[in-house]
Amino acid sequence: MDAAVELAASEGAARITMARLAQHAGIGRATLYKYFPDVEQALLAHVRREIDRCAEVLARAAALPGSTGLERLHGSITAVADYFASSGHRMSWASLDRAELSTTANSVVTAHMAALVEPVVGVFADGLRDGSIRAGLDPAVHGPLVLKLVVSLHDELFRGVMTSAEAVEAVWQLVARGIAAQPDATV
Repeated sequence: MDAAVELAASEGAARITMARLAQHAGIGRATLYKYFPDVEQALLAHVRREIDRCAEVLARAAALPGSTGLERLHGSITAVADYFASSGHRMSWASLDRAELSTTANSVVTAHMAALVEPVVGVFADGLRDGSIRAGLDPAVHGPLVLKLVVSLHDELFRGVMTSAEAVEAVWQLVARGIAAQPDATV
């Protein structure tokens, strides 16, 4: 997987052959084919691994014992922003940005990202139960929206335009303080 990402970064994914990938990885082609049927599947495996790493970080933040749902929501937002801003993620994403995965592969990635939504929905539901999150909100709707707010800042975090702390504060201003000037205002 790492060799595929390195080659995608230096040569572009379309130029990588299985023979070149095996050579770069220091293994035989037959061994490579045991694990991956093609280059795209090697790159896709790397993407899944990255999503799994982010999901682990998020799950740890979402499970922080002794905290309210709102506090754990803040911790979850921070965990995702920190992960996106990390040098390891930035290097990986820079390589994959040139990979040009197929529509099918992108669909697999999107489905795999559901692992990121579940902890946020759970934290939202816990916050409703413990009263730290405003009643009337739907965890299945609002949890993913909060996560999407953080994900929408991915490019800024990746490019270093925003720090993780700035991203967290931007999202938190909308989440914790709301959008309306007065909490009970109607539109």
